[in-house]
Amino acid sequence: MYFFTSDVHFGDAQMMKMENRPFKSLKDFDDFIFTVWNEQAGEGDTIFAIGDWLDCDDKSSSLWKYSIDFPKRLRADVVLITGNNEDRVINFFFDGDFEKFRQVCLENGFKDVKRFDDISFGGHDFHLIHKPKDYKAGVLNLFGHTHRASGIYMPFGFNVCLDLNHFRLLTEDDIISYHASRIYPDSRI
Repeated sequence: MYFFTSDVHFGDAQMMKMENRPFKSLKDFDDFIFTVWNEQAGEGDTIFAIGDWLDCDDKSSSLWKYSIDFPKRLRADVVLITGNNEDRVINFFFDGDFEKFRQVCLENGFKDVKRFDDISFGGHDFHLIHKPKDYKAGVLNLFGHTHRASGIYMPFGFNVCLDLNHFRLLTEDDIISYHASRIYPDSRI
């Protein structure tokens, strides 16, 4: 089964404050995430982390290293769709070389790393992309980046940010339920 999330920003204390995440510490947040996600998703499942798993502000930041091996703490496989924070890591620490970054991620437990992905389930096609502005027309898009600001629904798809989902993973059934409850102006999706 597929599961979805985005904008975890592991290790970022500022994000904990900005998003009013109800945890006393980063360790409490991490412990909660791994407990809940391991209850939800197990061996044979895939978690799509749709951007900003890591956190990186600038060239002096080493915060991204904090969570690069966190997929090893999960029972399910993790596929990372890069977000703006991963893009900064690639540019600042891997000389813009996506493949070098991908290899380091694979060595640290990620099943794969992609800039975007296209998948199907429940009779629908989905495009996975971090920034909603990069959506693909004619299919449902799963995205993040806006945290809670845009809400869950957009005309072209759904925001899977963990801040909108009580820090739990969204399931395939959740996504199909979101889709069933919407009326789209574009009848092709």
